[in-house]
Amino acid sequence: MKLKKGIVLGNIDGKDFAIATGKLGKKFHGLINNNKTAAYIFELLQTEQTEKSIVDAMCEKFDAPRDVIESDVNEVLNKLDELGILE
Repeated sequence: MKLKKGIVLGNIDGKDFAIATGKLGKKFHGLINNNKTAAYIFELLQTEQTEKSIVDAMCEKFDAPRDVIESDVNEVLNKLDELGILE
């Protein structure tokens, strides 16, 4: 899975966000405000990933129990799937 073409990531004054552009912007209107966890997941999803590869990368980056990271990743991926912005 990865982000659909047209998702642009940005950071203004330390605030991470994602917006849909182009054809995708016609289906998804809005701005997604990301915390550090979600911002890193979005960064990883710019290339093809599995849920496990995201969890593994996050375990290396963040000092948190694996089960907490797995739960957070699952929550973010489910939301992105609901929004229709994952391939």
